[in-house]
Amino acid sequence: MAHRARIVLAFVAVPLLLSVLWAFSMMRTPGSGGFWGVRHTLVNYTGLVAIGLMSVGLILAARPVQIEGFLGGLDKYYRLHKWFGIAATIVAIIHWLIEILPRNFVRWGWLEAPVRRPRSGAAVPAGFDPFRDWHGAAVSVAEPALYLMIALVLIALWKRFPYRLFFTTHRLLAVVFLVLVFHATVLMGRTYWAAPIGPFLGVLMAAASLAAMASLFHRIGKSRRATGTIEAVEHYRDSNVTEVVVRLTTAWPGHLAGQFAFVDFGDREGAHPFSIASAWRHDGRLRFGIKGLGDYTKALPERLFPGQTVTIEGPYGRFDFDSGRRQLWIAGGIGIAPFIAGLEWLADEDRPASVDLIYSTRMRDDALLHRLSELVDRTGVRLHLLVTPPDPQLTVPRLEEMVPDWRCADVWFCGPAAFGDAMRDGMIANGLPASRFHQEFFELR
Repeated sequence: MAHRARIVLAFVAVPLLLSVLWAFSMMRTPGSGGFWGVRHTLVNYTGLVAIGLMSVGLILAARPVQIEGFLGGLDKYYRLHKWFGIAATIVAIIHWLIEILPRNFVRWGWLEAPVRRPRSGAAVPAGFDPFRDWHGAAVSVAEPALYLMIALVLIALWKRFPYRLFFTTHRLLAVVFLVLVFHATVLMGRTYWAAPIGPFLGVLMAAASLAAMASLFHRIGKSRRATGTIEAVEHYRDSNVTEVVVRLTTAWPGHLAGQFAFVDFGDREGAHPFSIASAWRHDGRLRFGIKGLGDYTKALPERLFPGQTVTIEGPYGRFDFDSGRRQLWIAGGIGIAPFIAGLEWLADEDRPASVDLIYSTRMRDDALLHRLSELVDRTGVRLHLLVTPPDPQLTVPRLEEMVPDWRCADVWFCGPAAFGDAMRDGMIANGLPASRFHQEFFELR
């Protein structure tokens, strides 16, 4: 199954599973009828689904590498994390509207208030309820938490919001989540805790709460961090790419060609994900090629210097080329970085390669092309260079001319998302199985 299909399957399966467990719970604890009974049931249902989706999103944010193989890499399940965050926010808003609107309708005279049953003589409802005294607090914190959640999600979706500030504000969602866990735990009620949905949600919320605490105390990815110093910095003006060589001084588990890491240069910006542009040679050196695309990356040539301390977290990703079949690599711009690592790996392993590499760039960089030429000469990889303009952009008909047997290959693409989506759709429409198109989703927000 293609990784895209697995992501969609996971996105559909979680709310479906929550709904099925809720339905079984309702069979054991049927609700009352009428408008207010239905409204009460929907309030519970939307609340349980919302906190369940939030929980899964928080768990994914903790970077559990154990699921990388199934979903195709951290870049893939960060996209899934984003979808769960949006879906949870939408369901939470629906939950709030179902709760608040009928009460306003009663106040405005549009709806009759529910008939209250007369209380029995007992001062305290029968049965043990450890959260009875917390109901008022749980209700009062929910609405402010929802407003803050909506604001933080909108900030996360606003691509022009500065990354450094996003990095800080996004962590506040962990606090919002913990508040909403308190709200859900107290108000879910004994009947749901005793039904199938209760234990399942309890485990999800507990795991996600641990992930939220790890985020707040900067523990996510701590076991996968290594430190080192910058050994060399070189800026290629023609392509606006900064090459950074890091010499690690602590243990690194090694990486596969095509993987990436989070790099923190010790400034307030925080860690950014960059492709590792070198094969692992057990010498403690990592090389990164960083394109000057935003204010931060454009300023790196002036900010970085040899001897500067660096923290590396990783490796992550499943963009590793090692399928054992005929391969076609397509790089757009700085997307060439993981393929340079792949070429070095092939050269170091002295492996026979049946690979075509198409490199499409808008800016010709002679130094980079010289390195590519040396590597393809050593590996036997066939290099096809497109400098656009004057060369035409890569399309499926153009690909047919350059690599006639592309339908027999595993295709690996790294570059601008729109370029990749266009190539993927065109190639699949012309006979390539979807499972053999591998694309790096490098937008982690």
